[in-house]
Amino acid sequence: MMEEALVIQKVPKESLQIAVALVEVSSLKSRSSVNFLLALAAVVYMAVNVVCYAINYFDPDDPTVAVTSPLTFHLLEFWATFFFNVVEVLALIYSSRTLNKITASPTFLKLIFFLNVASSFIAALLVSINLEKFETVSHELEYANELIMATIDLILLGSLLTRRCQGGRVGIVQVRTTCGVVIAVAIAIIQLFVYNGLTDGEQLAHYFEFTFEVLSAGITFWFTMDSKFLADATMRELLLACQDQAV
Repeated sequence: MMEEALVIQKVPKESLQIAVALVEVSSLKSRSSVNFLLALAAVVYMAVNVVCYAINYFDPDDPTVAVTSPLTFHLLEFWATFFFNVVEVLALIYSSRTLNKITASPTFLKLIFFLNVASSFIAALLVSINLEKFETVSHELEYANELIMATIDLILLGSLLTRRCQGGRVGIVQVRTTCGVVIAVAIAIIQLFVYNGLTDGEQLAHYFEFTFEVLSAGITFWFTMDSKFLADATMRELLLACQDQAV
């Protein structure tokens, strides 16, 4: 131990700082790459919902006009939502900002993660096992889960907008963020009402669902690309600092 301590003492302080900075640069590079992949996943999910919107227009339950079977349509819908919920969780975990800066309650965020992923996986699995018997309960789970997705959207959008505001603009940003999420929650509640309250309201409820999910995918894309750019900017600053110390 004494010999190791002597060796460390002989290492110049500048060299240690450069070594630590290079380790941080490696971590930032990985974070930037992951956020780029998550942003691409968000775009793919947005495209999937546009396709589902088109499929829904031709009413999969009507064999005379349907372009695909109800099973194919629902498998695409439910499993895409599950994988996107995983993307949202990863977006927060690999964010360039710490969870304490994103939300005041990390414990609450963990609960949201659990409910979001678990409920969407259960719904997708039930549909895969037997669409005819589990379609209704799976849709109820999915539409209720969109209220949780709206909460995650609030966290992501609030983090994005707050970072861009200064001084007195904080209040304005909070109002805009709240209004945006209220709209998302309203869409989720409306589709629950349409699905349960109207006769044969599934097709109409799907239009609300896909609109909501396109908005959610857009927010996640913005958040992940912002995290990537922040990681890249921090990485450049560290590399420049290392070059200055090496000179």
